[in-house]
Amino acid sequence: MTRSDQSHRTRAGRGSPWPLLASAVALLIAGVVTGNGVLVAAGVILAGLVGLVDRR
Repeated sequence: MTRSDQSHRTRAGRGSPWPLLASAVALLIAGVVTGNGVLVAAGVILAGLVGLVDRR
């Protein structure tokens, strides 16, 4: 197995970040609507983690 095959396989196996970003936005909206700071914080943290993990 060459190095390029291995990196291609891991990149393809990661999946799309869009479902996680959608969950982060849902948490943010739910937190703002209900006035719950914990939901807002969870949405911000989840969006930040998606940004860190999904570096292409």
